[in-house]
Amino acid sequence: MIKRTRQKLLFIYSSIIALILVIMAASFYFILLGVVNRDEHSRLEKAGTKTVQEWVHHTTGSGRKEKESAELPLAGGMEWEFLQNDQFAVVYDERDKIISFSGDRNPLANDEIGYQLVKGANTSPFMHIEQQATDGRNIYAVYRVAAGDGKGSVIYIGEDIGKQIHLLREMEWLIIGLTLVLLLIASLTGHIFAGRAMVPIVRSLKRQQEFTADASHELRTPLSVLQSSVEILEEQKKQLPAIHQTVLYHMKDEIIRMIRLTEQLLMLARGDSGMQQLRQESFDLHQTVFSVTDRMKTIAKERRIAIHLEDMLPEGKFLFTGDPDQISQLLYNLLDNAIKYSFSDGEVTVYAGKSGDSEVEISIKDKGCGIPNENLPHLFERFFRVDKARSRHWGGSGLGLSIAAQITRNHGGQIHVTSETNQGSTFTVRLPERKPNL
Repeated sequence: MIKRTRQKLLFIYSSIIALILVIMAASFYFILLGVVNRDEHSRLEKAGTKTVQEWVHHTTGSGRKEKESAELPLAGGMEWEFLQNDQFAVVYDERDKIISFSGDRNPLANDEIGYQLVKGANTSPFMHIEQQATDGRNIYAVYRVAAGDGKGSVIYIGEDIGKQIHLLREMEWLIIGLTLVLLLIASLTGHIFAGRAMVPIVRSLKRQQEFTADASHELRTPLSVLQSSVEILEEQKKQLPAIHQTVLYHMKDEIIRMIRLTEQLLMLARGDSGMQQLRQESFDLHQTVFSVTDRMKTIAKERRIAIHLEDMLPEGKFLFTGDPDQISQLLYNLLDNAIKYSFSDGEVTVYAGKSGDSEVEISIKDKGCGIPNENLPHLFERFFRVDKARSRHWGGSGLGLSIAAQITRNHGGQIHVTSETNQGSTFTVRLPERKPNL
């Protein structure tokens, strides 16, 4: 329980810190991306404004006639000195025909870019286009603006943003790397915080275990004395009035229940504290299953319930290494639970066999009242009882299944339950087959 609680705290602490780190990293990256994009748009808008002014001056301010302007060479006599070395400009007329471009000064513009510019003409004023180059792919940011010459011409101003893209890629990897490192640090920090948070819990649980063990141990003696006294009184019960006999019967029943409860509490406390030593003996699992089943048949017969044993273990002595007393207790608890919650004239089926090459499976199936689905996750919790009134009637304390689960864990196995209301329940135990050292 302590280990699971610490793992949950570690997961919570690490998740919170990781979420904060991821949000901070993503926010920083998108802020950086926004700054780069705004700077890029600002430069292109300034270049576009300057280009429009120069183009208007070139086409109208010089006093040339329209015909003469149309017959200009592709360079169009336009001077492009105001463009940066990583910028280019292309001018299209209303028929998407290039009438001027900055190719003589800057060879960035070519037919491939011209085709992509026309293709993206109806999209946003800002666009990104790529160009295949011998050393990879060049990426350009392009800004579209009306030429303002009264002829429907359009000017495209482009800028090589390969360096910015490369910078963003490096920043991405840097942010990812830093985030992973910080996540590792966050996990270690969460582990430390979880450990510190568990200190008072561990101390409190240890005191509770010590109290439970001490109280259970101290109660055994007076309860044994009371049981002996009641047994002595039973020898003379015929001389007692009927009401006294009834009281004596109830006293004996409650004393037996208290003795069983203290033994169960002591067993759980020892298991939690690690004081309980698990014996490692080789024993015949056939005989253990048969003996427990045979003993429980007497109790089941009193309640008109039949027990069927399906022993599918390999023939001959099937030696299993573990604690024979605990395995017997495990079978007893599960069978006792199945009998208590079975309907009269019902049956309980005990199956024992191999599951795969390295596991032993033991299942106990009853045809009783079943367990509601909402109670299944809590079934192996201590003092949990599905039907408290019925458990009290049969002397149940809510610890039998908890002990069964602990015994299963002690042997490195797993216990599962499937149930359907008014149809019955099936408890399945799988234990690793640890063969004796010969």
